Amino acid sequence: MSQHVVHLLPPAVANQIAAGEVVERPASIVKELVENSLDAGARRIVVRIEQAGRRLIEVDDDGCGMSARDAEMAMRRHATSKLSSAEELAAIASHGFRGEALPSIASVSRLTMHTALGEATEGVELTQEGGGPCRLRPAPPRRGTRVRVRDLFFNTPARARFLRTDRTEEAVIVETMRALAMASPSVGFRLECDGRKRLDAPPGQAREARVRLVMGREFADNQRPASIEYHGIQAHGCLGLPTCHHRNAERMFFFVNGRVVRDRQLIAALRAGYRDVLFHDRFPQAVLWLEMDPALVDVNVHPAKREVRFRHPQEVRAAVIACARAAIAEGGQTVSSTVGEQAVAALARNPATPAPRSRAGTSPRPDAATLRALFTAPAGGTPDAAGLEATEWEVAEPDAPAWGESGRLDLGAPLAQIHRCYILAQTADGVVLVDQHAAAERIAYERLKRQLAGRGIASQPLLAPERWQPDARTSAWLHEHLDELARFGFAAEPKGEECFAITAVPALLAGEPPAELLAELVESLMRHGAEAEGAGRVLERWLGNRACKGAIKSGRALSPAEQEALLRQMEETPNIAQCNHGRPTYARLSLAALERLFGRKE
Repeated sequence: MSQHVVHLLPPAVANQIAAGEVVERPASIVKELVENSLDAGARRIVVRIEQAGRRLIEVDDDGCGMSARDAEMAMRRHATSKLSSAEELAAIASHGFRGEALPSIASVSRLTMHTALGEATEGVELTQEGGGPCRLRPAPPRRGTRVRVRDLFFNTPARARFLRTDRTEEAVIVETMRALAMASPSVGFRLECDGRKRLDAPPGQAREARVRLVMGREFADNQRPASIEYHGIQAHGCLGLPTCHHRNAERMFFFVNGRVVRDRQLIAALRAGYRDVLFHDRFPQAVLWLEMDPALVDVNVHPAKREVRFRHPQEVRAAVIACARAAIAEGGQTVSSTVGEQAVAALARNPATPAPRSRAGTSPRPDAATLRALFTAPAGGTPDAAGLEATEWEVAEPDAPAWGESGRLDLGAPLAQIHRCYILAQTADGVVLVDQHAAAERIAYERLKRQLAGRGIASQPLLAPERWQPDARTSAWLHEHLDELARFGFAAEPKGEECFAITAVPALLAGEPPAELLAELVESLMRHGAEAEGAGRVLERWLGNRACKGAIKSGRALSPAEQEALLRQMEETPNIAQCNHGRPTYARLSLAALERLFGRKE
C-alpha cells in the first residue's frame, strides 16, 4: 500500500489550476486585462486580437502604469494593490481584487508587459512564459501599460482543444468588449480583430450615446430611458419597448457599480417587470446600471466575478422592476419600429414573393369587382357581412391617463375592417392596422387593473346565487380567505364544508360563467397569493385570461361607430402597444414606407 505524502504544489502547477477558473477562453483574458486598465484609471483602452485570441491578445491603456517592482509583484499570486485587509472584502469598489489574473494568464501563455509609472523617465518590460521565472529589462518610458498575451494554451494543448471555432471565440470577445464599453461610457474603447475594427467608442460619452453606438440604431430608437431611486439603490436603464424583444437573455446587460455582471436574479427581476406586456417565451432587450453602497454587494462569489450577491435582494429586485415599469409606462403606447416598417421594407426588397395559397391550391386573390366592393363598402366590413347583427360593445369613459398629456397617441380615422379581424385607419402621415382582439384585450385588462388597484373591481349581484362545489383543498382555502375575493368583485357564502353560493361577480365579466370565473381566480390566488408580487401574477393569469375571453373576438364584424370607439379607447389606454400576452396591437406604416413599397421613393 503506497503512502501519500501531503505537499505544497509547485507555483507553476498552482497557477495553472487557478487559470482553469479565471481563463476559460480568450474573452476571459480580455475581460480581466481591460478591468485592470479600468482600475488603473485609463481613459483610452485599445484591444488587438489575432486569430480569435489564440495567437495574440494585446491590451494597451493610458492608465497610471506601474514601477518595475510593482510589475514584478503583480505576477505573483494574490499580489494586489486594491485591498489589504479582510475587512475591505466587505466593500469592494474595484473591478479586480484577488491578484490572480496576471499569474494565471501567464501560466498558460507567453506574456509580455511594458509599463511605466506616471511621468517616469524609464519604463520596464517584463516577460514570462508558461508560469516560468519573470525576466525584466529596462524599456522606453510610456504612458500606461501594454500587455501582450501570445500563444494561448501553448503548454496545455488539451485546454486549447476545448476552444470553439475562431468565429465563435471572436464573437464572444466582441460581446465582452461591448458590455465593458457600456459599463464605462466615459472611457474610450477600441477593438481590432485581425486588423478589422470591431468597436470604436470615443471617451466621454453619455450613457445613452454609448448605448446607441454599441447596441445600434434599431435598439436606440425602440427603447425608453428610466431612472429611479429606491432605498439607496440608483437604477438607470435604457429599456426596450415590449414589442422589441429577443429570443434569449443575450440582449440584457447589467452593470452593478460599474461591474459587468450576468446574474440570474437580475434577469428574473427584469422579466418580472415586463411580465404582462411580453410574450412569455421572449426576453426584453435592456441595458441597466445599478449603483449602490459597495458594502451591500458581495462580488467575491464567482471565480470570474460574473455573479454577485446582494445583502438586500428584494430591494434590488423591486428597484429593477420599478425601473422597467417606469420605462414601459413611458413607451407603453408606442409600438416598436420593428413592427410594420420592417415588414414593408422586406416586401420592397422581395416584390416577387408569391401570395399565400388556399387549401385547394389556388391563390386567394380577389377579383376586381370584389376589390371595388370591399373599398366602397361601409366601414363595418365586407359586403357579405350585411345583415349580421353586431352586438353592442360598451366603451367606458376612460380614466385620466397616468403619463401626462404630451405625446398623445393618434390612431387616426377608421376606413375599413379587414377580414373581420383588423381595422384599417388613416393618420396624418400614413396608415395604421389594428388587431381588434388584441387591442380590446389590453383595454379590458388595463381597466380591470385600475379597478383592482383602487377600491377593487366593481361587483354585480347575481339575481339567483350560483352553487359551486370545489374540491376539498380549495374549499379549505376558501373558508380562510373568503374576504380576499371582494377585491376581485366576487362575493360567496359557505353552504357547508365543501359548498359555496356565489352571490356577486365582477361587473365587467358579468356575462361569463360565475363558477368558471371564480375557479380560475381561486387557483391563481392559491398559487401566488394576493399580496405584493403575487397579486401581479394573479393579474397576469386571471385578469389576462378573462380579458382575453371577454374582448372583441377576431371574426366579429364591427360597425363604424364601434371601430371609432375602439381607436379612441386605445388612445387613452396605457401599455396599448401590446396585449397582455405580448402581441402587438397595431402596426404603423408611414407614407414614406408605402412609397418605398410601391417604388415611388428610393
